[in-house]
Amino acid sequence: MTKFSRPRSWVDHRLADSLEVDGRAYTVELVARRGTGAPGYRVTVVFLPHGEGEEVQAELPTAATTAEIHGRVRELAGNVERLTSLFREARGA
Repeated sequence: MTKFSRPRSWVDHRLADSLEVDGRAYTVELVARRGTGAPGYRVTVVFLPHGEGEEVQAELPTAATTAEIHGRVRELAGNVERLTSLFREARGA
């Protein structure tokens, strides 16, 4: 897990350095950020393509605490089947 520098209202974690889905490679990050007007953190899994292509985002349920975010990171980090499923759901495939 890698934590990148963001404002205090953001929590970023690397879930996979290279996830291959449908012949393309993606770096996968979990991004949690405090929302305005809503308690807790909005949680998104972001698939960043290696090379050309568009970023894909999968929204997850809101997390109440940073401990909840870290639990999701442990659940998803390296879980190829779950990450692939989230990617395909986000793409509508």
